[in-house]
Amino acid sequence: MLQRDPTFGLAPLLYALLLSATAGCATTGLRTSDNPRPAPERIKFTRASDLADIVKQSGANPSKTGKVIFIGVYGGDTPAWEGARYFNPKDWPAYKNVGREEEFGEIAFHESLMHVLAIQLARRFPKSIALMIKGDGEVVLDVIKYLYSPGDKLYLAGHSQGGAIVIDVAHDLKKAAIPVQMIAHMEGFLSYTVVPSNVARAFNFYVPSGLALCPGRERLEAEAPSLTQVSNVAIGDPVGPFTGPCAEHRNIDSDPRVWKPVLQYMLESAE
Repeated sequence: MLQRDPTFGLAPLLYALLLSATAGCATTGLRTSDNPRPAPERIKFTRASDLADIVKQSGANPSKTGKVIFIGVYGGDTPAWEGARYFNPKDWPAYKNVGREEEFGEIAFHESLMHVLAIQLARRFPKSIALMIKGDGEVVLDVIKYLYSPGDKLYLAGHSQGGAIVIDVAHDLKKAAIPVQMIAHMEGFLSYTVVPSNVARAFNFYVPSGLALCPGRERLEAEAPSLTQVSNVAIGDPVGPFTGPCAEHRNIDSDPRVWKPVLQYMLESAE
């Protein structure tokens, strides 16, 4: 049986308080970089079929039967179909004469795990589709169903409310018989605690604390341990660009202890 926090009925109120407490963090509390990177191409779409051109550009991975799909889901209250970003492989050319460790050592703009993953997949797999979405579960599910073809490898990452969304979506994808290669779940806000059996690998990263304004899940469990490997990893004092209320909750999406193992798994499993 799916398990949610017993306080789930209070979620709207708690989330409203959370947004109020962190409203200024993204601007006044954000440390800036001396060498800002260009933002990826923004796309405007109102329905999944608006992604048709991206599908035509990507096609199948020439070395495999399917393509690599990555979807990162932000938290927050941005309307579902706004702020989407497509990491076009032509904008992120593959490295030349760069060692593997140096490649892993790169921090993408905003120092965000999900941006690192999207950029690296675009560089490594020219036929990949990498999207960042601020949205709800229905939007993410619609996009996946539109993009996915049998043989594709699907990777999902979510932070805060986005973490809750990717777990929810994974359960819906199980009903649709769509496998998920990996979930990266960071400080999921009131998310399910059971990872469905259609997920091969799940990473759960959380900030250990007794009483937190922005609590994440300290433990996820596999519905079928023989089919799904789950790692629950505590990240103390995460490194990141934010200061102020809920800084640890927000920064966990930036800490190299989070994105390095996830990136390595993605690159190795997508080959």
